[in-house]
Amino acid sequence: MKFLHAADLHLDTPFQGLTGVPAALRSQLIAAPLAALTRLVDLAIAEQVDFVLLVGDLFDQQAQSVAAQAGLMAALERLNTAQIPVVLSFGNHDYQPAGSQWHFPANVHAFGPSVKTVTLTTADQTQVAISGFSYDQRWVTTPKIADYPAKLPTVDYHIGMLHGQLGTAGDHYAPFSVGELLAKHYDYWALGHIHQRQTLNAMPPVVYPGNLQGRYRDETGQKGCLIVESQADQTLRPVFHALAPITWTTWTPELQGTLDRPTLLKQLVDQFPTTSENGTELVLITLPATVELSATAMLALTQGALLTQLQGQLTTTACWPVDLQLAADKSQPALGGLDQAVWQQAGQQVVTTEQIAALADHLLAEPFLNQALLEDLTPAQWQQRVLGLLQEQYHLTTEGGSADGD
Repeated sequence: MKFLHAADLHLDTPFQGLTGVPAALRSQLIAAPLAALTRLVDLAIAEQVDFVLLVGDLFDQQAQSVAAQAGLMAALERLNTAQIPVVLSFGNHDYQPAGSQWHFPANVHAFGPSVKTVTLTTADQTQVAISGFSYDQRWVTTPKIADYPAKLPTVDYHIGMLHGQLGTAGDHYAPFSVGELLAKHYDYWALGHIHQRQTLNAMPPVVYPGNLQGRYRDETGQKGCLIVESQADQTLRPVFHALAPITWTTWTPELQGTLDRPTLLKQLVDQFPTTSENGTELVLITLPATVELSATAMLALTQGALLTQLQGQLTTTACWPVDLQLAADKSQPALGGLDQAVWQQAGQQVVTTEQIAALADHLLAEPFLNQALLEDLTPAQWQQRVLGLLQEQYHLTTEGGSADGD
């Protein structure tokens, strides 16, 4: 038996926060999620998989564009023509309220808000049970794992589909523990929601495949899906396959000495990669903390002029710089004398999941903040983002006088 496990397609993803992107590359960005889905279908057909699992957040928003809907339907119809069943669920981004109706091809089973189990018989007569559910609202704070049945004794394999995250009751995204999953004695847990590929348990596999196409600078590295195949000992083994046409990468140049603006720009142009083995790359550049920059070079760096100049001197978009920063010097106090450890400890105490949820509850009334808050961040990532903003404000008030202005 062989199947494909993917999650978090995020069709219609906006790719926010990018500036200075050439028109041709901008078109690639817009098309990237659907291009990754096309590659997924190509892989499923080439590998002759018995079925495909799509575990939540097929779309980036609860209201989808016609193009995104059409793209998904075309992909599902191709799988239908190839006689490959698809079992899918909706997640927190594309939750489906009561009364929502989809007219999927005949090969598709879409889970509803209650945990249900569907059974499949593969070409070699392997019996497979698949249990799962879809979100019907943005947050599912009550653990759903108790609703999953124990492994059915009448099947060869039982698979759980779950779009959620490690946590306890009250957390927003169908919280669970690995122990709770293992207690069901399933042969495989197909997870979704977390965009970083990771294995929570090796055997039986409890696996996040990551998202299909990196959306933000935090989502670096290759993205794709898992092909899962049965072994002679009846276990299931997942293997990653890269599918994303655009990859976020990081790069640190080798710089020496004290650099003025022209010298720094020349060294960046000379060293910047111009070819890629992974399709188009969006490059996040970090200058080493040990480099010494002249006042004009530092000003050009902080104001974004240096990045714009670098972009203007490139002759290809195979690798495109989207951010240019100086690495933090950990040997120096980062907060004007404040101890960094004390700062981080304070952040962990103040910027908590409960505080974020309470604040978000009021902000959801604003449409653009509503969309921004859909971004899936761990509490640690939220802490670091808030601390970064506070740190910038601290520097403004201590180095530039009153933050209010006169």
